[in-house]
This record gives sequence, C-alpha cells and structure tokens, in this order.
Amino acid sequence: MKRADLAEIKDMLRDRIGDLCLALLPDGRREGRLWVSPNPVTMDHGQVPAFKVALNRDTGAWIDWRSGEKGDVIGLVAYVQTGNTGNVGDALSWASDWLGISRLSRDQRDELARQIKVRRSAAEEAAKKAASDRLAGVDRLWRKGDALGSGTAAEARGLDYFAFRGMPLVKVPNLDKMTFRFVASLEWWEGRVYRYDGKKRILVRRGPEFPAIISAMRVPTGQVTAVHCTFLDPAGRGKAPVPEAKKAKLMFGDALGAVIRISHGPEGLPPEQSSQPHPLMIGEGVETMGSAAIAISEARAWAGGSLSGIRNAKVGWPFVSSVHPCAENDWANPQALAQYDRAIEELEAQGKPVSPMRPHFGSDFNDLM
Repeated sequence: MKRADLAEIKDMLRDRIGDLCLALLPDGRREGRLWVSPNPVTMDHGQVPAFKVALNRDTGAWIDWRSGEKGDVIGLVAYVQTGNTGNVGDALSWASDWLGISRLSRDQRDELARQIKVRRSAAEEAAKKAASDRLAGVDRLWRKGDALGSGTAAEARGLDYFAFRGMPLVKVPNLDKMTFRFVASLEWWEGRVYRYDGKKRILVRRGPEFPAIISAMRVPTGQVTAVHCTFLDPAGRGKAPVPEAKKAKLMFGDALGAVIRISHGPEGLPPEQSSQPHPLMIGEGVETMGSAAIAISEARAWAGGSLSGIRNAKVGWPFVSSVHPCAENDWANPQALAQYDRAIEELEAQGKPVSPMRPHFGSDFNDLM
C-alpha cells in the first residue's frame, strides 16, 4: 500500500472516530473529549476503565493507562483487532473493509477526501471558536470571585475552609496572593440536567449553588487559562455535600500545561519574574501542596489539579533547580500508578533533576500535616 493510501485511510478513520470507537470499543462511552472503555485485549472489564481515545484535538490518539499501550488511530485498529500496535498491514486491511474503500472508484475516493478536508477545516474553525469561548468563560468565572484581602463574607468562608483542612493561608510562606478568589454562590454545574432533541442538548435544570473557592490555573506566561473550583458546604466547614465527594472539585477551561501556584518559594516572586534557582514541589491537590508549602518553605509549591496536570506541567525553567513530585498513598489502583510513573518520565524529560516525595503517614501531605 502506498504512503498516500495510509494517510488517506487515517484521515477517513479520524473523520468517523465516533463510529470507529463504537465498532472497536462497544463497551465504552463518551466522557468529555474522550472515549473511555475497558481494554478489549486484556479484558479488564472488572476494573475502572483506563483505555482512552481522543475524539477531538489529537483525534484518534489513544492510551491504556493500565497496560501502557498507546498509539495513533491506525495503531488503535491494529491493537484492538490483533493485540499488536505494529501490525499495520492487517489494520489497514480491516480499515479498508470497514470504510468500504474497495467499493469506491478513484473519483469517489477523491471526492470523499475533498469532503473530509472541508469538514476538517470547519472543525478546526469551530475548535478555535470553542477555545476562545472557553477562555472568555474562564475570565468571567475568575472575575466573579472576591480577591484575597477583600474582607468579604465569601472570603471568610473560604479562609475558614482552608484552616479547617489544616492549611491556613496565613501560614503559607511566600503565598501567591493572586491565586485564590472566593464566591458566595456558584453553580455546581455537574448537577445540571439535560434532555436531548436528536443531537441537540437542551438544559432542563441548572445545578445547585454553593459557596466556592476559585483557584487560578496559570500557564508559564501567567495567563489564567482554567480555574479549579472547590465547592463548600454552606452549613459546615468541609466540601459541598454532592453525590460524589470527589466531584465537589471541578475544573473549567484549558488546564493542560497550567498549574495552581500556591507558594513562590524563597525568592517570593512569580515565575515570570524569577531568576534564582530553587526546588519546586508539585502535586495533585491544593490542600496537599498548601500543607507541603507550610512545611518546606525553601521550595516553590504548585498543584496540578490532577495526575495529568502534574505530567503536563512545564518545569524546565532557570528558576527551577530540582523537581519533587508529591505522591499520594491512596493512588492504589494500577491506572493511577501508571499515570504517576508517566508523570515522572515527562518531568524528567524536561532536563531537571527529579526526586519524588511521599508522606510516611496518611494518604497525602495534608493528612501528614
């Protein structure tokens, strides 16, 4: 098969990525921009699904966090059909049959390729608009909050939560005072109810509202590209009483490559103004890294918001002397451990010495403190 045919088939598969996932991974489902499924090769159906396929952006790219297998869209076909990502010949044969290429004339294939190109161009424009709309939404949400030091009731409620969690902000050395904002009432959007009219999604009922802490997630330039929202119990000192406790924290925006800056370390300056090399600690949660910052004042402290956030953090800067990922002892499932190992590899690839830290008591450094 010619190289041009390979490229053409990949384009056709990406163009029908939703149908392809249904055909190859029928036990999965769409979750945001990903198709999430058990692994049909290892048959890990009794565990949390760890096989994920991108439905947009890097369309067709996939990874199984449990086995470590990954690849592009043709590798997806090869892996699911044969268990071998390198079996490209069989994958192309299967894809050709599935796409019905053998039944098309050259003119029909050319016309299909033209249509795919038009749809891809339209999708790229739509993606640009969606990204712009998300950024505008992030800005509106960020501006909704009261700044640290505003003296409002919303700020007092948020500060009380941090104190209750064992990381009072007043005790964080070199605290980034531009990271946290506070709102008296914010919709917990995970609780929205929708109905569907064909492919159109229609909002039926908005989610409940709770007090909340809004944490800025910044890229290296300092721009806020996403926010991390912690919803609070209006009648207590902990997190909001939502059906799934972990969903009392939600992120909105483009968080890839962005971090929550908690402490600036000994230099006391934000990254874009820093020059002195000091250690950097990075972990998943705000409370975890706030506690670590209180205990270890000689290092910067950032929260990635998730394991993926740790993995994609940019750390190869002159102001970073070494990187210390803060592990959590409750990452007991294979998927989380595989993601943590991947995060270590990604951080090491940026050229800085990497030395993981793990608490000797409790599930994380917040428990330890």
